[in-house]
Amino acid sequence: MNHSRFVRFHNQLNALDDLLAGLSVQQLQQQGQPGKWSIFEQIAHLARYQVVFQQRIDLICQTDQPHFDRYIADDDPNFAPWLVLTTTELLAQLKQDRAALNHTLATLTDIQLRRTGTHPTFGAMDLEGWTEFFLLHEAHHFLSIMRLAASAKNG
Repeated sequence: MNHSRFVRFHNQLNALDDLLAGLSVQQLQQQGQPGKWSIFEQIAHLARYQVVFQQRIDLICQTDQPHFDRYIADDDPNFAPWLVLTTTELLAQLKQDRAALNHTLATLTDIQLRRTGTHPTFGAMDLEGWTEFFLLHEAHHFLSIMRLAASAKNG
């Protein structure tokens, strides 16, 4: 895997600690706008999506050019259980699953990294591309969390 991408994947989750610093449980649960996710819900989505990403990696490695639907958390019956975890449980699981993903990515062969899966918007992507997509998706949610945290802290 591209070294820079792997280092980003390995370390990007650490930014979440800074984004959440000083926030109460109430602030994490606070809705920024009606119908939009709270910080907690954003974190639950990121945690669930890591599991989905691992499943997609596995399928890409085992299947010839699988096609994936766009992931929509609200349509995923396996998303709801993440919402009943405590923040501490959610963050612990997020970090545990990230460590497992780091191991998966570190052990993929060059041949596996070149295997492709098709995204409905971005088309066929190899595992390098899927990893980049994952990082950008996660960073987008980190920016949303940063905005919500600033709003919660500033009233």
